[in-house]
Amino acid sequence: MEVSVGVPKRLMQAVRAVAGGLVWAIVLAWPGSGWVTAQPATPVTAQQNPSPVPSPAQPNPSPIPSPSAPPTPPAQPQPSQPQPNQPQPAPTTPPATAPAQPSQPAPAAPSPFQPIPGAPPQTLPPQKVLDVVVRGNEHVPTETILQAVSTKPGDPLNEDRLRNDVQAILGLGLFADAVLRLEPAANGVTVVFIVAENPVVSDVHITGNTVIATDDIRKAMSVPTGQVLNTVTMRQGAQAVERLYQGKGYALARVSDISVNEQGVLSVAITEGRIEAVKIVGLHKTKDYVVRRELTFKPGDVFNVDAVNASLKKLFASRYFSDVKADPGPGTQPDTVDVTITVTEQRTATLSFGAGYSTVTGLAGLIGVQDIDFGGNGQTVGASYDSTVLNGNNFTLTFHEPYFEGTHTVMDFQAFNQTTIPTDYSLGLFNSFQYTMYQSGGQVTFTAPIRTAPNQFFTYGIKSVNTQFGPSVLTSSTIPSGFVFTPGTVNAVLLGALQDTRDDPVNPTRGQEIQLNTESAIAGDFSFEKYELDFVQYWPTGNATVVGHVHLGSGSGPLPIQEQFYLGGQSSLRGYAAGRFRGDDMAIVTGEYRFPLNTLPFLKGIGGITGIVFADAGDTEPSGTLPTNLKVDYGFGIAAKTPIGLFRVDYGVSSEGGQLWISTGTTF
Repeated sequence: MEVSVGVPKRLMQAVRAVAGGLVWAIVLAWPGSGWVTAQPATPVTAQQNPSPVPSPAQPNPSPIPSPSAPPTPPAQPQPSQPQPNQPQPAPTTPPATAPAQPSQPAPAAPSPFQPIPGAPPQTLPPQKVLDVVVRGNEHVPTETILQAVSTKPGDPLNEDRLRNDVQAILGLGLFADAVLRLEPAANGVTVVFIVAENPVVSDVHITGNTVIATDDIRKAMSVPTGQVLNTVTMRQGAQAVERLYQGKGYALARVSDISVNEQGVLSVAITEGRIEAVKIVGLHKTKDYVVRRELTFKPGDVFNVDAVNASLKKLFASRYFSDVKADPGPGTQPDTVDVTITVTEQRTATLSFGAGYSTVTGLAGLIGVQDIDFGGNGQTVGASYDSTVLNGNNFTLTFHEPYFEGTHTVMDFQAFNQTTIPTDYSLGLFNSFQYTMYQSGGQVTFTAPIRTAPNQFFTYGIKSVNTQFGPSVLTSSTIPSGFVFTPGTVNAVLLGALQDTRDDPVNPTRGQEIQLNTESAIAGDFSFEKYELDFVQYWPTGNATVVGHVHLGSGSGPLPIQEQFYLGGQSSLRGYAAGRFRGDDMAIVTGEYRFPLNTLPFLKGIGGITGIVFADAGDTEPSGTLPTNLKVDYGFGIAAKTPIGLFRVDYGVSSEGGQLWISTGTTF
């Protein structure tokens, strides 16, 4: 940071002229005392030794004149060329000369401040300071200056103290220069400090800023107008401006220059540090544009370390890469930087299959294929088929486009054809029965960001599902007479809003997620409205996380069986059987405490596994009845990250016994 203060040239010349007229006058004559005495019979010839002029940017006090070499006063201005409004030094009278003796001319005597050759070194007696005055100040009060100096009337004259006093005056930051003058008197000397004030600030002009408002920079500078410029405050303000930038992530921004002209306009130039190029290294399958669209910065932007870190986090969350790094380096132009993103690709396609047998579901088999970076374009394509003796056959096809038509709108498509055999508990736990439900259809949804509100999104879409019912094809379960099925097609418009401030979509530890969804069946065989509000809050507590979850649902009237709200299972009341309760209105509240399992005694060596303690309370009721008859369960579980996602096991206990659930992915 360079600082230059403009002071009128004539004022500076006058100050220096006064500085050149420093006089040390010591007149002591003690007969027989042995002190050095002045020789009035011979004039003393002084060598002119003007004081060096310090740079206004780094003002230094003029050297204190040594008693051994008194300076000669500078020539006085001619009367025909007066210097208006300039401090004039007091006239200096040269030493008097005595008339020469005609019989024997007196030899030239040594300087009164030089010891007589051959004589032992002598010490001059201390001089008394009669007064301390200040000249040249117009706006800065004299009291302010005198408070900064340590030399006071009555003190013995001390060269080191005077030198420190000049430094102290400059240290006030209010002056472009300060020099010292000593004026002799009968019983001592008068100490005169001659100062050149900084200009009065008339305006503060900021240039080079694009990412932080000018008013915010002026506020950080804290340089008032209408007052003498204080360079100490100015430098502190420049540092505050740089801290303001750094606090917002702009690590390369700096105040590159500060100057003030004779009109008092303070100019502050800021260099923000821009990105010259962004390079991607390590790609083999994934296309270059897939990486760049996840970056929140581009060439020409001001470099922001927070934006770089956020982009790296997004790239890692995509699961295309096992490692992502950023390496900023100098650009080819001054105050620019090149950002190199280095990625390590990982397998994105998975093939899953399996077979098993359970006393509950019978013989089961599944096969699925998915690629989350299909063709290197960042799209997800998946197909799966599973079949169980109890739950029937299910086929699902999914497609996910994170940047629909090159925008930030996400498109999701799902088509399915499935056969399930639900268990209905509407007549009680011990009067349950089963039936077969055949469903086919699909839906397409779009999620678009709200530009005026970060982390907020608007969702819309359509769905069409045809549902048919029949008796259970695998069991001898009897459907009660009078039980009403609701076959038909639901064609609905889907609308919703989402706010997501979670720090990690897979394993969050802080933030919240709020979803509001509506479903309006406007065509087909049914007409109804469904409303859902889902709220999840995460609180970090040390190395653990507390999770609160509230899910509310309501229908505009009686809903078809296939559209009702169901509670019981791995994502709701975990101590009850799947689909244990159903109704047109629903409420559920869940609390979880998640902690590293290796914090427990005897489990120190188990890393990467999360322990879970939970409790659920919820209810469903027919339309028009508030769901306040809460059913409660509690339990524990574990969760671990795997290459295919989060793997989780929960065991819940309720008044109806215990339930074990195994799932993949994030429950909430």
